[in-house]
Amino acid sequence: MQKYKKTAYLRKKTTTYLISAFGAVSLGFSLSGCAGIVGSWNKNASSTEEQTEESAVVEYTCISNPESEKKIYVILKNYHGAYWKSVIEGISDAAKEMDEAVYLGGIDNETDISGQISLVNQAMEQGANGILLAPANSSFLVESCEKAYADEIPLVLIDSSINSTEYDACYMTDNIAAGKMAAEEILEMLNEAGNSPSEELEVGILLSSDTSQAMVNRISGFLDYWTNYAPEKWGIAQDIRINGGSVKKAQSDAEALLKENEKIKGFFGCNNTSTVGIVNTLLAKKRSDVAMVGFDLADETKEIIENPDYQAAALLQKQDQMGYLGMHMLDSFIKGEKSQQKYFDTGVTMIDQDYLMENEES
Repeated sequence: MQKYKKTAYLRKKTTTYLISAFGAVSLGFSLSGCAGIVGSWNKNASSTEEQTEESAVVEYTCISNPESEKKIYVILKNYHGAYWKSVIEGISDAAKEMDEAVYLGGIDNETDISGQISLVNQAMEQGANGILLAPANSSFLVESCEKAYADEIPLVLIDSSINSTEYDACYMTDNIAAGKMAAEEILEMLNEAGNSPSEELEVGILLSSDTSQAMVNRISGFLDYWTNYAPEKWGIAQDIRINGGSVKKAQSDAEALLKENEKIKGFFGCNNTSTVGIVNTLLAKKRSDVAMVGFDLADETKEIIENPDYQAAALLQKQDQMGYLGMHMLDSFIKGEKSQQKYFDTGVTMIDQDYLMENEES
């Protein structure tokens, strides 16, 4: 891929503003703690505290070996879409190969942080021998995770991490690197579409949560690459929209951004629901002039990538491996084994039309 000329200074005040905020978060601070710094969040988005009022807890169900005295509790942060279906498939495959009883639970809305905390606490109270957690919030889950770790309950994280080192292992994407890949891809798309470096344009960003370290790191990586390689007059839309894991909300956000900002020529969807919302909007509005890079390969995303009239690509994570490998690592910890390695990058693949054709996916 072509790399754009690196500039000596941050070219736009907007970009400086955003990268400062996200750069601080990527070093381990919660974005909610930077609320006074970041002026880019959609003012209509409700706060985490407001969003957690409505419970979306999915109670535990035993999916394997109910007779076993050893118990693993799996706590997910969402049950929507193909991404989490694949995570559950990986977990279920591993559960069949293990001796422990496996209890699957979680929340059905990524904003129900208090619900997820209650499930972690419930797992400890019910004598969990191990916990597999996909944290919905990188800060608010810290206290419960540190308590489990202090009680010597093996704790493995998947999909996202927490703002603490007190867990046993984590299986996830290198999200900063993935964000940089996304920025490189969309810059190439915008260039190939004939957008002039001397004309102003903007890229809109949609994400599910501003308190997930995975989301924050993806945007941090994206902004870092963009700042160094994008043409001077190409910027990032200040109005970054948060959808809480709702495709419907993501779609309405994408529609609003296109309506309110005629400069938008690209979108970055930081997760599956954001990506599907963007795709639905571009297809419904027939906006083939707007490029998109997102995450994961839902049916809708595959459809737009296959369509030669559109410019679209997606970073495919190995979320089934997060679940599968995370479970087996947890099993080894329960059996008394140790690991010198704490973080495991499960990798990503850039999916574009050429990739689908080469792999006979289309």
